[in-house]
Amino acid sequence: MNGAKRIVKIQLDYLQGPIWISDIETGESLMGIELIDHDLILKELNRQAGQLFSSYYEFNSHDQPCWFNHEQEKKDKDIMLELIRKIVARLDEINDGSFIVEDYETERLNGL
Repeated sequence: MNGAKRIVKIQLDYLQGPIWISDIETGESLMGIELIDHDLILKELNRQAGQLFSSYYEFNSHDQPCWFNHEQEKKDKDIMLELIRKIVARLDEINDGSFIVEDYETERLNGL
């Protein structure tokens, strides 16, 4: 890696937590950063946030093959913000200086 810092993006996506994972059931990270990949607290927080976000997707609903429930996301905003806050705090806690956290969700969620 030649001393370059990695960027950890906090950004939700379907079947992913804010830290992108390979398996929403386990919360296993694809980051390739051992501090993150093996942190059990992050895995659990990431799993919870990923499952909550993915629950907003409804299939064959509202006359669409895939529909996103924006109203439910707004209702759950405080829950998700708290999960994101805990994830960022945990990343800050374990960061040895090898990565930078870029949070794309807190501002988006606050704008709901």
